[in-house]
Amino acid sequence: MDDSPTTGDEEGGGSGTAGERFSAFAKRNVLLVAVFFLSNLVTAVSTLVTAVTVLRDSRTDWHAAEYRKLRELRAGYTLEKFRKELGPPVFRTPLPSGDGFVRNVYRPRPEYWVEVISNKIDASVTYAVTSCDPSFRPAFSYGGSRVARDVVLNQNTLADVLPAEDLNGQSLKVFFGGTGSSDSLVFQVYGGGGGTDYREFAWGLNDVCPWQGKNTGRDLRAPWYDWYADHRPAEDPPAYTYVDRQVDAAARSLMTESVVNTYAETAVAEDMLTYYPSQIGVSRLTVQ
Repeated sequence: MDDSPTTGDEEGGGSGTAGERFSAFAKRNVLLVAVFFLSNLVTAVSTLVTAVTVLRDSRTDWHAAEYRKLRELRAGYTLEKFRKELGPPVFRTPLPSGDGFVRNVYRPRPEYWVEVISNKIDASVTYAVTSCDPSFRPAFSYGGSRVARDVVLNQNTLADVLPAEDLNGQSLKVFFGGTGSSDSLVFQVYGGGGGTDYREFAWGLNDVCPWQGKNTGRDLRAPWYDWYADHRPAEDPPAYTYVDRQVDAAARSLMTESVVNTYAETAVAEDMLTYYPSQIGVSRLTVQ
């Protein structure tokens, strides 16, 4: 009878190199090794996908930075400040009124336009933002140091922005030109007194964008044109300011649908319509 001890090799155990022992183990446990390999592969792929997603989002989630930039800019700032935040203007044209006023149009991203009217010392007297992209929704604070409220482009309607208690005495600006060479607009202009720190604010529909209904999605340009045609003053050139008592139920119904695409403000002690007699914000005739 042979009583010699069993060797490690005979049990597939302790002798041999680590590689030889792993090879022997793998031959006896093919399924276990396959599961181990697949588990590691899945983990590696998952880690790679997560890393790519984080990198992509960090590069594409630009909205917050743009919103913050636009909200912090104000009428009254120097052109140097606007250039630092928005880059150089893509259009610069003098206002017909002269006196050194210049229209500066910026296009920092395809989703929006910025227009700044500056004076002869390169200080901004107006600041306006227009966005035609429904997914781009910058918010702006209007009012004054005592009461500040927000208007959000591509979200608020004309009826949403101004509380009912502030409507008294306010006016609606509605105008349609007779030809394609004229601008069309529907805007509410607010403020100018001490309650708004002597600034004026405006929000509404600039015709560089479609006029989309919030819930219906219908194009509101034709309904607004019909309203204007029925209410157009007789004088020539026609006035286009309708005080609160002239804004009837039909117009108020359109206001509840009309999604705001433009916000504008003036510097202290400036008059909005002095600089924007025919359009508020960037002109379709300039940029298209």
